[in-house]
Amino acid sequence: MYINILDQNIYYQKTGHGHDLILLHGWQQDLSSFWPLLDNLSQNFTVWLIDLPGFGRSDYPRKPFKVSDYAQIVESFIKINKINKPHLLGHSLGGGISIKLAAFNPQLIEKLILEDSAGLKNISNYKKKMLMLFTKLFKILIPNLFNLHERIRHLGYKSLNSDYEHVGKLKETFIRLTSEDATSYLPKVINETLIIWGESDTTLPLNLGKKMYRLIPNSRIETIDRAGHFPHLDNQEMFLYFLNDFLKS
Repeated sequence: MYINILDQNIYYQKTGHGHDLILLHGWQQDLSSFWPLLDNLSQNFTVWLIDLPGFGRSDYPRKPFKVSDYAQIVESFIKINKINKPHLLGHSLGGGISIKLAAFNPQLIEKLILEDSAGLKNISNYKKKMLMLFTKLFKILIPNLFNLHERIRHLGYKSLNSDYEHVGKLKETFIRLTSEDATSYLPKVINETLIIWGESDTTLPLNLGKKMYRLIPNSRIETIDRAGHFPHLDNQEMFLYFLNDFLKS
């Protein structure tokens, strides 16, 4: 189904019965990422799955989006569909959006679930810091012949397996999303929060999840052994155990 929000066509699906639960997918994913969970979740929840702008069957953003722009889309989706205090689960990018929404509009949702969530800068990654320093020096010292600066930057990000190399039309959106740090407003999240993290996540390491746990007042954290950036796919049984236990308590 489609809904028009702020002059954007947003694709979504709805299934199940019970308390409303909204699922927000990660970067370069779409709502189908959560399909393996639906047989279980739809037994106890009315599940709403949304293709975020720029992904799946939804329109591309009409301008470069910030986290707040995505949060506004989700907020409008909730209000237009008259969804009363849904639980909100966000994976990766979806988690960063969920944090923003909960921090500045906590009364809109009930419980919050963050799965390997975006929102914090991984400043401990020495290799990334050295790459940034190298590219800055390269721009200063070497003339930009034959678009050399851009080519070197792409090679650097490729060496890090960065999503930047494949952002396409969403380049400016990607830059805006990854430049934001939620540290200052994580303490404003007053909703009961479950943080689920893959112990072996190399995209967003576990130390980021632990920092979120320290900063969000009413939170708990669960880690899943031998799971990477997609715990809900790497260990579906354990992920659903933690999720259902949290939402039913």
